[in-house]
Amino acid sequence: MTSLLEPALIALAAGQHGLFTTRQALRAGMSPAALVHAVRGKELLHPARGLYAVSALVDPTSPVTWHQARAFGATLLWDDATLSGSSAVLARGVRVWGVDLTTVHVLRPLDRSVRVGCFRVRQWTGQPVTSTSLGPAVPLATALAAHAREHGVVQGVVSADHALHERLVTPAELEEAVEVVRGWRHGSRAMATLAFADGRRESVGESRCAIALMMAGFTVEPQVEIRDRTGHLVGRVDFLIPGTNVIVEFDGRLKYDTGDPSVLWAEKRREDELRRLGYVVVRITWADLERPGAVTAKVRSALAAA
Repeated sequence: MTSLLEPALIALAAGQHGLFTTRQALRAGMSPAALVHAVRGKELLHPARGLYAVSALVDPTSPVTWHQARAFGATLLWDDATLSGSSAVLARGVRVWGVDLTTVHVLRPLDRSVRVGCFRVRQWTGQPVTSTSLGPAVPLATALAAHAREHGVVQGVVSADHALHERLVTPAELEEAVEVVRGWRHGSRAMATLAFADGRRESVGESRCAIALMMAGFTVEPQVEIRDRTGHLVGRVDFLIPGTNVIVEFDGRLKYDTGDPSVLWAEKRREDELRRLGYVVVRITWADLERPGAVTAKVRSALAAA
């Protein structure tokens, strides 16, 4: 089947995350009718008025990459667009979990909030703007505070932990951003995110596990080195309950997926050694995280038996 798209337009889109605007299409020699036919023929996607994506250059089945592509599209549509919230978080490559990424969050100097296709456009009120690979965006700390307010504490902590771990934001910057929104609607979510965030955690599972335990009143120390009586390092564990011999490990199973027997054997030896030193090891799985109370029940049972 012959393509309806001009080669020059495809080449342009390839350098723009797979997207182009109606204005760019007209400049490349495509008529409005040709654009309509290309959409009907599924050569193009039409995420918003004035914006198109070349189907062969984008992946709508990947929520993150599709969101990032459309976020870049906002800067193609509007010269005064600034990414905010989750969109600004993703623009820095910071992980986002448990969030519907259908909507791209944009600030513009408008009098009121509007929706334009996949874009939710709110009023820009003079916030600082920084550059990212996807275009102008609010500072990461500001974006993280907005992300937590919009989506919740657990989602906020997952992203804040990753940003802190990668040293893309400092605790002081995050604290300053949260202080600004303290009295705003859902500002308490951002405050709780700040209280729970810890850059020593290394995965979504570890962040979620820690939040479940801390919300239940447990104190958890992440990434603790356990040594034997001679000082030899036995291993670094995900969490230790201070003042106890209870270790909590999140079992994401990624390290076992290769099926390498040596990996399985090393992990077994490590856990056996921890038990010989008198530690009780509690393993938390993804399934546990999805069952309310399962994480805390396992830890309470281990503490009672220790």
